[in-house]
Amino acid sequence: MPELPEVETITNDLKKHLIGWIIGDVWSDWPRYFAKSGGWRKVKRILVGRKILNINRLGKNIIFSLSDNYVLAVHLKMTGHFLFSAPANLKHIHLILKLRSDLPGRSDLGPNPWLYFSDVRKFGRIIAGKNEEVLARPEIKKLGPDPLEITVREFIDGISKRQGCTKSVLLNQEFLAGVGNIYSDEALYLAKIHPLSRAEKIPTQKLKLLFDKLVWVLEKSIKLRGTTRQDYRDPAGKKGDYFAQRLVYAR
Repeated sequence: MPELPEVETITNDLKKHLIGWIIGDVWSDWPRYFAKSGGWRKVKRILVGRKILNINRLGKNIIFSLSDNYVLAVHLKMTGHFLFSAPANLKHIHLILKLRSDLPGRSDLGPNPWLYFSDVRKFGRIIAGKNEEVLARPEIKKLGPDPLEITVREFIDGISKRQGCTKSVLLNQEFLAGVGNIYSDEALYLAKIHPLSRAEKIPTQKLKLLFDKLVWVLEKSIKLRGTTRQDYRDPAGKKGDYFAQRLVYAR
């Protein structure tokens, strides 16, 4: 599953190219994506004609801020990723946004670009609606803080109050939003903490080291554009480079 560095990479690339474009049309062959938003037809009505004003990451979610106070929230789940160009095999493309611009001569994505959502397992989650309604949904509202935006003191205070094995605590999205198996394994190894050790019993200095290593490995992976073990690609269709430099994950 794409984690914080992979979602951050995709988000940054989308933001660089898509802000200001208008969603001219939408296609999908997988209506289950839209069950939580009132169905495919409603989502299409929401999206078509809206301008993309901003794109941000919230945990493992990509949040498209649209005109008229609408939001498109996409969770990539196991195998989802966005592509600027159509792959040779369209079998796994289950959502397409056709874009247009009201700015004459804009050509950074070509005259009539398309944005493709590839999802082999079709587990992706897509929610569209008014900003306040989408952000109030439990799966988004309950997200904990971003590990790249909190202080070491906030991290220590939070983890020391939770009971259970340390890796499970790190994977809890209500504690930290964005961390998964890859980077929890790497950070715990670097901090020399056993994944099954009790979080509430780890000394403060060890927790400080764990936080430092977690931030370090997340930032390193962002610089390397994420981890590709199998499905993950950036919007240009390229693999992330962290997998070759991993220390313990999947070894």
